[in-house]
Amino acid sequence: MNSVLLKEFVQFFTLTDAAATERISERLRLGLRDPAAYQEQFAEELGERGIVAELPPQELRDIALIDALLAEDLAWESDWKDTAADMAEGLNEILSCQNRPHPLRPSALGRGRGEPGPEQLDTVQDALEAQGLALVLFTLDSDSYPLSIVADEQAENLRQSARELGFGVTVY
Repeated sequence: MNSVLLKEFVQFFTLTDAAATERISERLRLGLRDPAAYQEQFAEELGERGIVAELPPQELRDIALIDALLAEDLAWESDWKDTAADMAEGLNEILSCQNRPHPLRPSALGRGRGEPGPEQLDTVQDALEAQGLALVLFTLDSDSYPLSIVADEQAENLRQSARELGFGVTVY
């Protein structure tokens, strides 16, 4: 595992918060190097997700990333029934933690495109794109959408780093 690449990957989300970068990187290093130790150390958090059995390495890797970012308020899990306005409220917490200047206006997003579901992600991405930001969807076999935000100009670098590290992400 390339520790420098991992730290650079984490910084897409933490920006200049060195302490958060270190906490998240350390947690992910454990998950990547020793999945059994990770599952033991974070058994309570995994249990809250209903995970009590040993996970396949890829699934553990993705959950470790999501949970590490959630612990720092740099990710948010949207329910599949959420509207774009609901998602905006959750994503504004991330924008605040990242010290980004312009929050999303839930009232401006209304109900988004059609019924609740994945189409709402497109509505949110359109609003973020107008601010030079990109929506990140993390891979998780669930009825929720784990989400975060990165600068649009970093989207391709994030995709490449995620691929090299073995994380499942979709950057809109």
